[in-house]
Amino acid sequence: MEKRKILIFGMTSIVGGVETYLTTLLSNINHEQFDIDLLVKGDFSGINYEQNKGNYKNLYVIRKLSKHPIKGLKFLKKIAIENQYDVVHFNIGNACSSICGIIFKLFSPHTQIFIHSHNGDDPYKLRHYLTRPIMNKMASKKLACSQIAGEWMYGKKVMKKENVILLHNFINTDKFLYNEKIRNQIRKKLNIQNDFVIGHVGRFSEQKNHRYLIDIFYHTLSKHPNIKLMLLGTGELESEIQNYVKELGIEDKVLFLGLQENANEYYQAMDLFVLPSLFEGLPVVGIEAQTSGLKCLFADTIDNKSDITKNVTFIPLNDIDLWTKNIEKVMNSHYQRENMKKLIIKANYDLKTEITKIEKLYLGD
Repeated sequence: MEKRKILIFGMTSIVGGVETYLTTLLSNINHEQFDIDLLVKGDFSGINYEQNKGNYKNLYVIRKLSKHPIKGLKFLKKIAIENQYDVVHFNIGNACSSICGIIFKLFSPHTQIFIHSHNGDDPYKLRHYLTRPIMNKMASKKLACSQIAGEWMYGKKVMKKENVILLHNFINTDKFLYNEKIRNQIRKKLNIQNDFVIGHVGRFSEQKNHRYLIDIFYHTLSKHPNIKLMLLGTGELESEIQNYVKELGIEDKVLFLGLQENANEYYQAMDLFVLPSLFEGLPVVGIEAQTSGLKCLFADTIDNKSDITKNVTFIPLNDIDLWTKNIEKVMNSHYQRENMKKLIIKANYDLKTEITKIEKLYLGD
């Protein structure tokens, strides 16, 4: 059987939820059935490039259409005509990001446009609402990582009337299961053997609400000096948050660990996972943390369906005292980490089940 030709949009050099999702997809999809190309905006380098360079056929880099519209559109036209893709799969958080799909519809009419929503909100609301009607009409299939993400991307009316397919944010379950040996190794390496460690994984952006996370930690630290905060990730606001930590005089309590290829091992070293995001679709890091057996505190802006282990507590963003009280509750519980594999698989977050669904969609089944 001739391979199906797929173009995937959404990968960047940032290590975020979408990028993690796509890296896992590219590593596990059946490459005997599909030729996968990537379309990326701007630079593509770092960990994501290294992890994915053997898992796609062609890499196409497009600069900002707003800066070079004519040149960019001509480039897309060339790609569409030369490749005649079976599917172009947009992994996005804003309808505006899919608008270049029009070029593929015009110059490769048989190409199916998959829109895949990975977020429940976005700062650029006006652009989103203006382009959503075009996107909805253009989409051959509408996908979403959660009900909230679907409602944001397509609108509540579309969610009720049309067949929006929910695809879970899968992970490699075995990779994240709790391991006492790894926990001890990481804690020794970071010299945090005797501390209660609050953890967070996410890019430094407005959405992830790091400044408020620091406020929560600082408020708790005043009562409990033997705690530390572990931050994995990088991003445009990283230096700003580092400066804020210095202003508060708690540099020795906050670990900025940057990007880590073995992030799964750092979950083992944590005692509690905290995610005070302003908005999310259904956070991959939240699933990873639960798989490792961690208790979790999520902002109530996050879909409550993300609690798949009954280890998640949802807290309003406007009540810092309540965050501290819940941190203290976990500290005093001395809970034991459990093997969550069966729960993760039952909830359909294991990668084998979900990648099979995507393969079927790509094949037109």
